[in-house]
Amino acid sequence: MKIIALKLPIDLNENTYEEMLNLCPRQRQLSIHKLQKIKDKYRSLFGELLAKWFISDSLKDPFQNIQFVLGENGKPHLAGGRIHFNISHSGDWVVVGIHNDSIGVDIEEVKDFNIYGIAKSTFSSEELMYLIKSPKANQIEIFYKMWTLKESWLKCIGSGFLVPPNTFSILNRRNRYSLEIPTEEFSKLKTLGLKIGNTSNYRFKLYHLGPGYPISVCINNGNENHFEFPDNIDIIELNSLMNGLKAL
Repeated sequence: MKIIALKLPIDLNENTYEEMLNLCPRQRQLSIHKLQKIKDKYRSLFGELLAKWFISDSLKDPFQNIQFVLGENGKPHLAGGRIHFNISHSGDWVVVGIHNDSIGVDIEEVKDFNIYGIAKSTFSSEELMYLIKSPKANQIEIFYKMWTLKESWLKCIGSGFLVPPNTFSILNRRNRYSLEIPTEEFSKLKTLGLKIGNTSNYRFKLYHLGPGYPISVCINNGNENHFEFPDNIDIIELNSLMNGLKAL
């Protein structure tokens, strides 16, 4: 398993932008063109390129051979299924994780706002109680950590918007984050055709990219009891990525 992050450029000259854009499939180019904000264009563009470059380098397969296809609920997969990956972006960062089984990654830029309205509609009762009982000064940070943990699992199973986020909990039990789904909710999820398996098969890890950017990673570890996440996220410089892509 590997995780890599890229800090987005503040600005790119038009020629470089077009050169990078032309490395994407035509359909992807069109979807990027439709985005209104330049930062959103950069996030989408470099999310695609970073993931393909990362997978190409990891599999020792030419960049041109790396093709993405969408699953039933919109989660992208590598054509041929040789490896699993997930992309997340927020604020100034793009993050990509790869694993030999299902993986979900979520990064969020911490912003100061009224978190309680969202927490009441998206957190389970136990998660909400934990948040409210936490020291006031830490609640925004805790909210984002809990949010990214939940998002990472939803992205790991590729559920899209099928699973209401308040129907499950991810809580720290004995220094390990655990997925908990009430029996009645688990039965409902099965009817949606989602391949969830045993809740104890999922592993979670929290990282930080400097202040204000919590990252959660969730993987399906199957029946293996032992798994070691990387200690750190590898950060790649923009020039290194672009030079590697230009050399293709």
